[in-house]
Amino acid sequence: MAAQTGTTAEAAPTAASDEGSAIDEIVVTAQKRSESLQRVPLSISALSGDALANRAIDSLTSLATSIPSMTFGSYGGTARISVRGIGFDMINPGGEGRIAYHVDGVYISRPAATMGTFFDVERVEVLRGPQGTLYGRNATGGSINVITRKPADHLEGYVELGYGNYNALTAEGAISGPLAEGVGLRLAYTGEHRDGYGKNIVTGNDIDNARRYGFRGTLSAKLGENGKFDLIGDYYHEHDRNYGNHYFGQGNAAITPFGFAFGGVVPTSRRDIANDFDPSNDRTFWGVSGRGELNVGDLTLTSVTGYRDSKWKTVTDLDITSAPLSIFSFFEKSHQFSQELQVAGDIGAAKFIVGGYYFNEKITGGSKIPLDAALVFGPPSQFVQGYWAQGTFNTDALAGFGQLDYALSDQFSLTLGARYSWERKKLNDFVQFDLFTPYPPEATDPNAIYQGANARSETAFTPKFGLQYEPRMGLMFFANVSKGFKSGGFNIGDGNGGFAPETLWSYEAGMKGTFADGRVRINATGFYYDYKNLQVSKVVNATVPIENAAASTLYGAEAEITVMPVDGLRIEVAPAWLHSKYTDFRSANPADPFNPTPVVLDGNQLIQAPELSLNSSMEYGFAVGSGTLTLRGELNWQDRIYFT
Repeated sequence: MAAQTGTTAEAAPTAASDEGSAIDEIVVTAQKRSESLQRVPLSISALSGDALANRAIDSLTSLATSIPSMTFGSYGGTARISVRGIGFDMINPGGEGRIAYHVDGVYISRPAATMGTFFDVERVEVLRGPQGTLYGRNATGGSINVITRKPADHLEGYVELGYGNYNALTAEGAISGPLAEGVGLRLAYTGEHRDGYGKNIVTGNDIDNARRYGFRGTLSAKLGENGKFDLIGDYYHEHDRNYGNHYFGQGNAAITPFGFAFGGVVPTSRRDIANDFDPSNDRTFWGVSGRGELNVGDLTLTSVTGYRDSKWKTVTDLDITSAPLSIFSFFEKSHQFSQELQVAGDIGAAKFIVGGYYFNEKITGGSKIPLDAALVFGPPSQFVQGYWAQGTFNTDALAGFGQLDYALSDQFSLTLGARYSWERKKLNDFVQFDLFTPYPPEATDPNAIYQGANARSETAFTPKFGLQYEPRMGLMFFANVSKGFKSGGFNIGDGNGGFAPETLWSYEAGMKGTFADGRVRINATGFYYDYKNLQVSKVVNATVPIENAAASTLYGAEAEITVMPVDGLRIEVAPAWLHSKYTDFRSANPADPFNPTPVVLDGNQLIQAPELSLNSSMEYGFAVGSGTLTLRGELNWQDRIYFT
């Protein structure tokens, strides 16, 4: 439980119009142009910054409670975002997400790096379904677009402070204002400091605690009458004792015989651990981006440039005991650069956008399981014995894209889009397993059991076809057929060519309507997915390799219903139904890797794919003096899901 207070110099718009009778209109940029949410022929949910504040949404975890068909989890510090049962489940440097995550138009490749960007937000948009035309790579299941707040033309700011049990302290704030004519600056901060939910009873220190903070600075400038430019820099750091392995159940020496033989104990509380050292989690992410827009006649020219840097390392006790046997370390460093150029405009009854995209990324990562050298060689030195797997991944990607929206009549419109993508990936890797020959911690062993170099190039064509029908203002029906693509890749230590690309064909139909003089809004969508070569991960000893499931099928529906029966009262209900299963999946048994007979997984449900879910809320706001007091309650429910 927590308490929070805040002050702000910003005037927050209410959820209703000036008369308090109509549901607010949200303007989004899902199709890379500003338009009303109700006029976008896509399955999309959007929340303004004020709506996020009213719902106490300050992370992707809490965002999932307000978005139908979206689930969120984390494993080892990696964000596991899933939309309609399609998401990220790969704790592997060679794995990439299927939900493209963008902050101010810049794609963030590494899933772990997404968790430090959600503060001082103006708006968040969640697009469901493949977005292969406008967003391209790794948008098989959808896209999440976070738009941060920009500088204001007057001095303003806010501070939000929170306190809760476990001595949880949270803070978020920003200050913004003009520096000169046409130039503004905004500075934002977020931080959290919390004691641990448990303890390591061997060291006496807290575990599962929180120590994190982040900054963002935004400089905006008008370029004459027809242009503008935003320069954004951000930094996020996290250092805490998270992601330790917990032992569940009664003490049983047969489960970890070596550990208990060396004096290991089992804690009485499941929140506690009994390890010879504390787990650790260190993450640092930073980036710089620039966005420029220039209006030239009827055309808008846009450039979005981004650079991201991330470092991430976790260390935990592999044997889960107080015996000094072994540890597990996962590490990853990445650098990415992206550049996108767009030209958009209107010609008669047609709206169009064309553009080009370039992406480059270098990732160095892997895992280590060093054994305690003192057990065999006496006092530890700078050398370590054990298992070490490491790889350097290089990716280059190019794409050209375009989309045309054409009004066939006052009521019918047609959408045609396409993207052509080229990607090249390289991997240089090695694996060592040596119990007796010490090796320097950061040097490649010339006697490694595996050293490899792999490369692959792929192309993809991802089209989109859409038809819209608007019988009246405020009511629209739409149907879309689109394709998503995710390139293949490599597993460290796998000399068999890695895993193949995956493709998804989506068939979707829906409606968006506003009724009762704007007091009722209903958005609903049904969909069918034909999924080929789905990339899945499995746990094999200390590795998490990726392989392809031959095929899977998903179909379902979701709806968002908002009602304002009386002034000040707002009711929201968002049910979702999803059917998912593997239709053809044979996999080696990770528990018996030498058995040539594969495990048949046909008919199994996909991970993070609940069959039923419901998000609902009710709020009532009324005037108190010169302000407004809002009472809000939420009820969220989700069916069972599979994690692996």
